[in-house]
Parts: sequence; structure tokens; C-alpha cells
Amino acid sequence: MPNWKPPHLSAPSQDGRVTVAKGVELSYIDRGEGAAIILIPGWTFTKEIFEKQIPYLERSYRVITYDPRSQGASSITIGGNDYTTHGEDLAALIDGLQIVNPILVGWGAGAHTAWSYIKLRGADTIAANVTVDMPPKCLSFDPDVWVEGPLDEIAAIHTFFLRDAKGHADYVRSQAENVMVQRTLDPEELAWIVKQSTGTRHLIAAQLFASCMFQDHTSEAINAARTVPTLYYVAQHWSAKAIPFIRRLLPETRYVVFGGHMMFWEHPEAFNQVLEEFITLHVHATA
Repeated sequence: MPNWKPPHLSAPSQDGRVTVAKGVELSYIDRGEGAAIILIPGWTFTKEIFEKQIPYLERSYRVITYDPRSQGASSITIGGNDYTTHGEDLAALIDGLQIVNPILVGWGAGAHTAWSYIKLRGADTIAANVTVDMPPKCLSFDPDVWVEGPLDEIAAIHTFFLRDAKGHADYVRSQAENVMVQRTLDPEELAWIVKQSTGTRHLIAAQLFASCMFQDHTSEAINAARTVPTLYYVAQHWSAKAIPFIRRLLPETRYVVFGGHMMFWEHPEAFNQVLEEFITLHVHATA
């Protein structure tokens, strides 16, 4: 990709900031009209990571995405850097923007934000739940459970990489090159992806990482699958473990396998089409 240019999302009048707690504002993007889709960024990332979804989806839907607290342009806080609080923040954002029955699309740790919201407000307050490459329980000694990785690897990431800003950047760079995207990234594109994460301070990144790894939203995932249409995007490197897990635990869930952890970035046409078809066939049809 020799002529890669950094994406840029303009800021029309409907974009802005919403207060979700005392002294805490979230920076958001709000485009289009119709049924509401909320795109939730993953661990430490900004709303700009969905640059390839917004122009496509806003033609038919109201599309909202935002920087979670302490990420991107949102307020930085000492407390609340955990996915229970992120779920509460999402609830406040939904209230503040007067969104009714949204379709939640959580990428990575953003899925735990969605499940935390479901735990707080109930699955019957959303129209659908879409999970992008994240197991509902990140750590387990049960070999049949799909998890984020072995305990020793997870511990090493937190202990050795997330202890300073350089380690944070090195970890994200390695993930981008080996897990997130399957093709060779242009150096400028790689730098841009790393920047979307490292704008979050490394101490907060470590807090969020630990919070994600100790989450268990299995019951919320089951509840959502039984209550509303649900869809799972699974990266190819997880498929052998993830698909049997989904079939066994979440039999009502539809799923698709392709790409890496950032398949929405690497394969935006396929990602967007799958999401639109899911909404058309399973969400609107049951509304």
C-alpha cells in the first residue's frame, strides 16, 4: 500500500461531547439517521479505528462511535478505568444522545463494555448484540473454554510490556503485525494503528488490560443470545477453539470467520456487508 494516507473523520455539527459522569465527558461521532448502531472501540483505541465502517453504514443507519473514558479525546480519569464503569458510561451516553434500542457492536474489550451494559440495563434494551473477536471469559483453567490466551502469556504482557510507554507501543506494534492484520502493513499505516492505542497512558492501559482479562461475562453473553439477535465475528487464528465454544454455549448466535483481530479494518467491505445483512435479515425481521 505505497500511497497509504492516514484516515480522517471530519467533525460535522452533530459530533461532540456528552457528559456521562461528574467531570467525565466522552467524545463521540454521530452520523446518519435510522436504527442506531453503536460501534464500541477495543482496549485503549479511539473512535477513528471505525473510519471504514461509518461512511458505509451511515447511508442507512444512525451510526454512533465514541472514545471511552481515558481514551482518545475523552476525559482522562484516575478511577473508572474498568469495563464495569465503561458499561455505565455507555448507558449514560445512550441516555444523553436519546438512543433507543441500539445495535451494539463491541470490538475486542469493547465487547465487555457491551456485556457490562447488558448486565446493567438488560438485553431487552438493545435490538442486537454483535461481538467482534472476544470471548466472554478471558481466562480459565477449563480446556474447553475459549479464552484470550494462557495465563503465563497474559501475565507477561501485563508485567513486562505494560510497565512503561515503550513497552505499550512495542506490544501494540507486535499485535498489529501478527494478530490484528494478516497482510504486511505499510510503515505509516502501522504507526497510525499504534498511535490509536498509545494515546492512552500506559498506566491506564495496564488497568484496562487487567480489567478485561479478569472479566467473566458468560451469563450476559448467554442472556443476550437468548433474548436478541446476536452475531460473532471470529478471527481465523481463533476459529478452531472459538467455533465449537460458540456452538456449545451460544447456539442461537450466528457467526462468521475471516481475517485477523482487526478484520473490520483489513476487510471492511466483507465486514460491512455481513453486518448489514445480519441487521436486514435478523434484526429488522424480528422488530
